[in-house]
Amino acid sequence: MKKFLPGWVAVALGVSFLVPCGLLLSPAPAKAYDVGTAGSSLELFMEVFSRTSVTYVDSVGSKELVEAAIKGMLESLDPNSVLLGPEDYENLRIQLSGSFEGVGITIGIRDDWLTVISPVEGTPAFRAGMKAGDRIVEINGRSTEGITTTEAVMQIRGPRGTTVEIVVERPGLEDSLVFEIERDVIDLPSVPTSFMIDDETGYLRLSRFGEETPKEVHGALKKLLSQGMENLIVDIRGNAGGLFSAALQVSDLFLDKGIPIVSTRGQAVGEDKYFASKDAVFRGPLALLVDGGSASSSEILAGALQDNGIAVLIGSRTFGKGSVQTLMDLGDFPGLGHYAVKLTTARYYTPAGRSIDRTLEDGFRYGEEVPDSLATWGIVPDIILELKDVTGSMPAELLLGSYFFKFATEYVLDHDVPEGFWPDSTTLAEFRDFLAREGFEFDEEEFTKNLHYVERALFSEIAVRVWDMEEYYKMMVPHDEAIQKALGYFTEEYPDED
Repeated sequence: MKKFLPGWVAVALGVSFLVPCGLLLSPAPAKAYDVGTAGSSLELFMEVFSRTSVTYVDSVGSKELVEAAIKGMLESLDPNSVLLGPEDYENLRIQLSGSFEGVGITIGIRDDWLTVISPVEGTPAFRAGMKAGDRIVEINGRSTEGITTTEAVMQIRGPRGTTVEIVVERPGLEDSLVFEIERDVIDLPSVPTSFMIDDETGYLRLSRFGEETPKEVHGALKKLLSQGMENLIVDIRGNAGGLFSAALQVSDLFLDKGIPIVSTRGQAVGEDKYFASKDAVFRGPLALLVDGGSASSSEILAGALQDNGIAVLIGSRTFGKGSVQTLMDLGDFPGLGHYAVKLTTARYYTPAGRSIDRTLEDGFRYGEEVPDSLATWGIVPDIILELKDVTGSMPAELLLGSYFFKFATEYVLDHDVPEGFWPDSTTLAEFRDFLAREGFEFDEEEFTKNLHYVERALFSEIAVRVWDMEEYYKMMVPHDEAIQKALGYFTEEYPDED
């Protein structure tokens, strides 16, 4: 006997595509398929679903079973096609829009308590005086003991103009502090900093690709050019990407009209080619810093600038996410919430025709190591920097145990951190003593082998408590191998002509 399709299946099959701002700018057209086979497949699914619901040894909910089935289906395709539940969808929407309403703090769990990792500069929390290391013990009169970060975010965020009361315990103070903060729109900048390294060289940190990114990059370029910039370093290390449209518009800032940026191809969407639509804003010597965390939109920018001979790429092989996802809003489902699916609909190719996508066949799913000589994904820099090895388990144990975080919190209470600070032998000795007091046992040889990692971790945690983002990045310049390599490249490739 034929079974009727349940409501959620009918809705899922009949929903129209909604693509906000264009991860891919147009929805995939419908494709003909074997109705009989599809119907039989859905009958098979419902048969297994109903039997599992009724006869499995433990009680399982329909929501959990259906979500697991959908996730399994998408995971079998590629790592980037995913189901977005209500919380995931809301977080993605915030990331792409670049703003939300709240107080402006990054939070995490430290020693089982909700803790401020850092306040975002210029936000209500920053202006109120909240600091990294503050332990949040109450939100609106409710204890935060045992709270998750997701639950805390939901309590702290709220409409602009409303207030939230946050009680914190601060290291070094006996009494708790009460902050009554008025919520506001919190902007997440794509360009956290841009400044002149020297009289001729500008530095621009690009951390994400969102709706406002092209405008932010354009503004930063104009500012640096007004300050006499002749050479430019654009840092997209760790930039995991974002909007496809933003990658096109940022590339356009460095390419003259008509120059190819990227092409996309997919069985349902066909092939599209994208070109620069206006002349470049900056045409001088350009270095692009990349690493294994540079992905997606970052790789579109890197491929376009490398293939067209516009920039020298410095760093390590990029991540290899050379595919375009279409965001499909599935709408609200009664009793379940708002869902969406992010589905791979095309791969993109650099102007020279290179596909940089890392597929399941490349060992992508489980993160298997592949010899670099056999790797074909990602974009290989023109100047490759050898990554310093992190050995043993000690670095991970220090990070997971929040030892850098806790030491930095104490350190800034007891020390005046000078301009140009970098952890020296005295600072490292204090850190060793701190670890001993905390009962953390370590091998001195392993500590020495990971000294470069320890120094950077200590600097990052201490610096974020003392300086704003611009000063933080300025202090990193002398110790950043990629930036120093770029400065040397400008000097060697473009000597002064007297």
